[in-house]
Amino acid sequence: MLIGFTVLVIQHSGNPAKYGPAGGLDNYQGAVDFLALMALVAGAIIGATAGTQDIESGVFRDLAATGRSRLALFGSRVTGAWAVALPITALAAAFAGTASVVLAGSLPAPDAGTLAAGTALALTAAALATAMGVGVSALVGSRGPVIGIMLAFLLAVQPILQNLGFLGQARAGIPSIALNRIGDLPPVSDINVALGAAIAVVIAWAAAALAAGAWRTRTREI
Repeated sequence: MLIGFTVLVIQHSGNPAKYGPAGGLDNYQGAVDFLALMALVAGAIIGATAGTQDIESGVFRDLAATGRSRLALFGSRVTGAWAVALPITALAAAFAGTASVVLAGSLPAPDAGTLAAGTALALTAAALATAMGVGVSALVGSRGPVIGIMLAFLLAVQPILQNLGFLGQARAGIPSIALNRIGDLPPVSDINVALGAAIAVVIAWAAAALAAGAWRTRTREI
């Protein structure tokens, strides 16, 4: 993202008649959309790694043998993954917002509401992908296949599903549609989703993945 804004600044400085300012509302929305996509990718990788680190390294047996609650062990995976993914995402969102306002020039700059929605989108995307990564990888027990499956779903399957008109209102349950609503971005489909419903969809996906991972951690044989 830093590179992207730098390129826009250089282009505008070299040829302002052709290239507009690097900031502004439109550039901010594009930056946030890209940031949310990267948050999904990074969150999936971080979550899948955290969800299976102790299993693949062979220390889960030792940790469980200490008598510590397996649910507590699983909870530490979740909080640890969020502790990595969320601060990084927050810093990137703060940079995007600041750059879009400072470098707006003659263009309309994003207001406080737009900045809040964009930041919420990025953080929610990171939190959701991380939670899904931890839960699904704990369920499967291997991070490699989970990362591949999650990235395929998040990056390829979702765009297909959200454009399948015959699914009707059921598409409101697709995470990408809910995230776009949270970020107050232009709709990616022809259905309207209330903000409360979008938040509920994200919570449901994260809760389902975490519940599956917690169950598998509690019942895994050692």
